[in-house]
Formats: sequence, structure tokens, C-alpha cells
Amino acid sequence: MRTDTNIFEDLVRRCARRDNAARKQLYDMFSSQMFSICLRYTKNRSQAEDVFQESFLKVYENIGNIKNVAALPGWIKMIFVHTAIDFLRMETKFNLHDVDVNEQKIYVDQDIISEMSVDELNELIKQLPVKSRTVFNLYVIEGYNHREISEIMGISEGTSKSQLFDAKQKLKKKLNTLNKPLLKIVV
Repeated sequence: MRTDTNIFEDLVRRCARRDNAARKQLYDMFSSQMFSICLRYTKNRSQAEDVFQESFLKVYENIGNIKNVAALPGWIKMIFVHTAIDFLRMETKFNLHDVDVNEQKIYVDQDIISEMSVDELNELIKQLPVKSRTVFNLYVIEGYNHREISEIMGISEGTSKSQLFDAKQKLKKKLNTLNKPLLKIVV
């Protein structure tokens, strides 16, 4: 039985040789998940498609440089996230100001979440300002820490924390206006 690592090794080797069948296989394997990432970071489907296409081109161009083939999914995800951030930089000319904010903890009522669809939650997140939405996505959804976010976005850790705080506050307000008290902020 072939393991994921064996499949990835074969796929990477073939893609590096510009094998179109291998590229299609790679695309089919990861396109759905990666397009979701693009949608999270962009304003609309058209922008997401642009980021998606550019990201896959980068994957195809650089796949021969991957050091740990077992980490292929994470490597691809990293390319998509970084391409989306670069796109946002070009679109919005990030101008984030440092603000010292004490980070607060957020507890999520899982019963309320289960009543909301993924699309409803994504739509609320999409309504956030681009800077806050980007930090929120990187921190909450992608799992980056503030140091990593600061490096990716070229901002300070304090700014990352401030943008996350802003995103959480805005989401709380939006949820409260929908009569869905999803987030409880505790100092």
C-alpha cells in the first residue's frame, strides 16, 4: 500500500519534470482547499481566482525545490497564504499603525456555532476591514502566531495583536446585531 509520502514523492518528481498529468493530479488533490483559502483573504470571487491561479503557478514553478516531500500540503498552503497576503499588500498598500492592546481571551459558544453555516461565518469574516480580516484569518484559521504574522505582513507583533483585537470586537458587534451572542470576551 502506498503512503501519502510515496504518492507525494512521485507527484513532486513528475511535476518537477513538468508532467501535465501530474500537475493535474496535484491540482485535483489540493484545488478545493486552496481556493477556500483564497476566498478568505480576498473581497470577491474574481480576486480569489486571480490569487488561486498565481499561487498554483508558483507551486508548479517551485515544486522541485521542496525539501520535505511529506510536508507537501503545508508547503502548498504556505504558498497560497503568502500569495494572498502579497495580493492584499498590492491592493490595499498596508498602512498599519502600532497600537499597544492587551490581548483578551474569546470563548466561543459551540452550540451557536453549530447553528450557523460555514458560509454565514465566512460572510461575517469577509465584512471585516481587510487588515483585521487578514490577521484574523492568519491567527484564528491558519494558526500562525503574532510573531509569524508580523513577519508575513511586515508589521509589528503589537499591530498584529491590535488588528486581531479589532477583528474580534467587530465580529462580536456583528453577531450581537444578528442576535447571535457567539463571542464572549473576558478581560
